[in-house]
Amino acid sequence: MMKMEDALVKEAHVILHPIRFRLVELLVEKPMHVSEISRAMGEERRLVAYHLDTLEEYGFVKSKHEISEQPKSKGKALRIYWTTDKVKEVISELKKM
Repeated sequence: MMKMEDALVKEAHVILHPIRFRLVELLVEKPMHVSEISRAMGEERRLVAYHLDTLEEYGFVKSKHEISEQPKSKGKALRIYWTTDKVKEVISELKKM
C-alpha cells in the first residue's frame, strides 16, 4: 500500500515538470484546445498533447470535445482542456512540506 507522502511525491513529480507546470498555469486562466496551448507556449503540438495526456491520466486536467464556433475551425470538433481542483490540492499540500 502506498503511503500518502509517496503519492504526493509522485503527483508532485508529474505536476512540477516544467512543461506540465506551464500547461497548468495556462489552463487555470481559461480552458483551451491543444493548438491554442501550443501557440501560447511556443511548443510543438505533439509535445503539448503528450503532456496533457499525462496530466489527464493523473487527474490534473479534464477534457471534452466541443464543436468550434471560431471562423477558422467552425464546425470542427476540438478537444478542450481545463484544470481540476486537484491542482490546488496538490500544490497546497506541497507548500505544507
